[in-house]
Amino acid sequence: MIDLKKHTTKDGSLSLYNLNYAEGFHDTNGALKESINKYLLPAQLDQFPNRKRIVILDVCMGLGYNTGCILEELFKHNHEIEWHGLEIDQRPLNIGLNEKSFQDLWSPKVLEFFNCLKKSNKWIEGSNEGTMHWGDARQTISKIQDSLRFDLILLDPFSPQKCPELWSEQFIFLLSAKLSLDGRLITYSSAASIRASLKKAGLKIYSIIPSMDEQHKWSVGTVAMKKNLEQQFISNNCQLKELSLRELEHLTTRSSIPYRDPTGIGSSKEIISTREIEQSKSQLINTSSWRKKWNSAQSQ
Repeated sequence: MIDLKKHTTKDGSLSLYNLNYAEGFHDTNGALKESINKYLLPAQLDQFPNRKRIVILDVCMGLGYNTGCILEELFKHNHEIEWHGLEIDQRPLNIGLNEKSFQDLWSPKVLEFFNCLKKSNKWIEGSNEGTMHWGDARQTISKIQDSLRFDLILLDPFSPQKCPELWSEQFIFLLSAKLSLDGRLITYSSAASIRASLKKAGLKIYSIIPSMDEQHKWSVGTVAMKKNLEQQFISNNCQLKELSLRELEHLTTRSSIPYRDPTGIGSSKEIISTREIEQSKSQLINTSSWRKKWNSAQSQ
């Protein structure tokens, strides 16, 4: 575990820092808090009152907070669940399950779910089922039945500059094709490149509103859907909003140029290098000009 370092975030929940990526798994304010604010609440699970079976895809499960939070809520309302996970590293979940502070966060049903994945990569409880697909998500996603459509896709890799493979235009297209008509793809990323790729895939995108302790941020993530969100789900009380003028202009800058991985086996260095060359030749607005404009507007 030389490249993974355990630490406790400000809300008391366990997280990890990856030395190879030089990046933490979660915001230092709280691993559990981040999953609630950026995945559980934007999922707006009350949108599925009459849906008996909820189908979920967790891309880069890590310690399992995003899935854990959502399962806790779904279990309360007796939804049937089909779950699939894509993850390359088995160690984070194992580390979490060996820590009492992590175990204490979850109900017995969610802990059983995690332990089943650890032991056999499979979870079956009555009509509920789950499957963990270990390996590079670009390849293991093909193990999922082609016809299966997901109501929730939780996209949570390391940041695009550190792990561009799972933010590429091609991978986002794959995920978008697997979204159900009423489904939501949810990610903490508000990067223009990711949002532009989601839009190019034909999805409608919405901004996740920052929580009270993150009011200095203009967005804390993105929700993408195949159809327009009903107005009742868009307000200051509902975690989501339409993209602001600032965010829309962001999509016209060089930052919106996507990460490209046409072969599906490109390395992070190759993908980043290709994008940097494309950005250097682009006639789009320089992102620094956009940033200066909006920073100036904020200070007035």
